[in-house]
Amino acid sequence: MFSRTKTLGGRGKSTKKSVSRPDASSSSIGSGSVLLVGSSVVHAQELTTVLKALGNCKVSTCESAANVSKSVSNEQLDVVVFDADKDGDLSPTIRAAAGTRKDAVFVIAYAQNAASSAAERIKLCSGSAGANMVTFDPDHVFSAVKKIVSRFRDGEYTCPFCGAEGFTEDDLWEHVPLFHINSRSDSRGLCPIPCGNKSQFELAPSHRSRDNWQVHLRNEHGMPGRGEEPKEARAPTPVWPFALVIVRNRHGKFLLVQQFASRGYWVPGDRVNPTEDLQTAAIRVVKDQAGIDIELTGVLRVSYTPQSNFARLRVIYVGRPTHDGEAQSLKTIPDYVSVGAAWVDSGELDGLKTHGDEPSIWFPYVARGAYIAPLEIMTSESAPALKI
Repeated sequence: MFSRTKTLGGRGKSTKKSVSRPDASSSSIGSGSVLLVGSSVVHAQELTTVLKALGNCKVSTCESAANVSKSVSNEQLDVVVFDADKDGDLSPTIRAAAGTRKDAVFVIAYAQNAASSAAERIKLCSGSAGANMVTFDPDHVFSAVKKIVSRFRDGEYTCPFCGAEGFTEDDLWEHVPLFHINSRSDSRGLCPIPCGNKSQFELAPSHRSRDNWQVHLRNEHGMPGRGEEPKEARAPTPVWPFALVIVRNRHGKFLLVQQFASRGYWVPGDRVNPTEDLQTAAIRVVKDQAGIDIELTGVLRVSYTPQSNFARLRVIYVGRPTHDGEAQSLKTIPDYVSVGAAWVDSGELDGLKTHGDEPSIWFPYVARGAYIAPLEIMTSESAPALKI
């Protein structure tokens, strides 16, 4: 239940074309009520000060946490705030007292210790009777309460989680994650908002939007649905992985590969083949392009460069010839992969045509003994954790 007018740290008003907003004097603008529970919350000056700034918000108090059930059942509340540090978890009691509106009440645990404890936060938010929000920041309470009590209530949609009515599409788009982010949403039921000429999940593209309504709402409606805000990725991003290797022999010389079409020299490097892992590809590339066997000793850089419809992943390894590789002759017979290869000192680069900057950047870097990351820093997901 929210306003699209700007709040503390909030966003501006939606530009949705199909929803007409009443002006500020309209009777459709909501008001709301907040109940502060427990003496520590009732007398928290920083909290009461920010709530007083909400002119359309009625704030009532319940000094004793023992009386919370009576206070909640006597009013149609929008927000209840309690101190979990002092009074324990009152969320189940609050929701039970709210009756049929139990899921439409926004419950805030305002507690310093609970807000800073990972274990307490998850405990307070667990289950259908848990708190909606755990915080000890009065400005965050202000922002949440302002959204809840100030929304326009003339919309045509009803929240399928809590049954609250009067939502516009944009309001429902914000309400659901604010109130129900901890609720299961894997139902394949109907979406309350028409999706073109259908109201089924089946309209969604191939994506988990089809079996998760919160994901469907987030991507197919509101600002993302209108193209005003990015949608989540619809499918796996195609990634083109490349492996490059800075190879240095026992004499301190570096390996260069002579490129085709008179493009000059470059370090051994190429695209990774399907089913190949990066390290296997790196070793294969050196053998194909330079004719020798190597072993990898570390990682210099991992770069990920997104493009419009794909991304490039490039890993630069450091390697050295194996025992057999030291005795092997470098490639001299031209083929599709390369013209040949040569060993050079880093000082020889000035007089050579190179296809890229990698030799001039990484040869001096490696020669001076700068940091090289271990191979384990770039490995498969199933590999054991890096040992220190």
